[in-house]
Amino acid sequence: MAATPAERRGTVICHPSGERWTAEVWLEEGGERLRPRHRISLNRTFATEDAARRAGEQVVAGWKEGRVPLRELLLKELAAAYRALRETYKTMQPPTVPTTRSAWEQAIDRWAQLGWIEAADAARYRDHVQLAFETEAGPVRRHRLAVDADAAG
Repeated sequence: MAATPAERRGTVICHPSGERWTAEVWLEEGGERLRPRHRISLNRTFATEDAARRAGEQVVAGWKEGRVPLRELLLKELAAAYRALRETYKTMQPPTVPTTRSAWEQAIDRWAQLGWIEAADAARYRDHVQLAFETEAGPVRRHRLAVDADAAG
């Protein structure tokens, strides 16, 4: 069961990157028994530390208010990582952004084997994949179709 927005906290951490700045958000949820943090990089650079912080704060606010699901944030970071690797390695495998859990797992394993990503990033991306695809699991809602009286006669 997802935590209610009141049970969520987030922190923005900014890092210098040359003359620019990057931001990541650390999200935690669960009320008194907070679950481990989810560390999500915004995967872009900003001209100033203030701009990076504001972007991170917008992400945290959207998540805390329940407007942006965790799954969306996790998949956005994974897709951004894919695009960054694709720019660096023209022989990228897979040739398109993975869309399934198994495709992501295979891609991350391959990137780690090739040395394109570090072990810590590979582990974090695997956690993202696990969380992103677990959160979709749930009961299937069934809907009855209304019978048209004219068609039934």
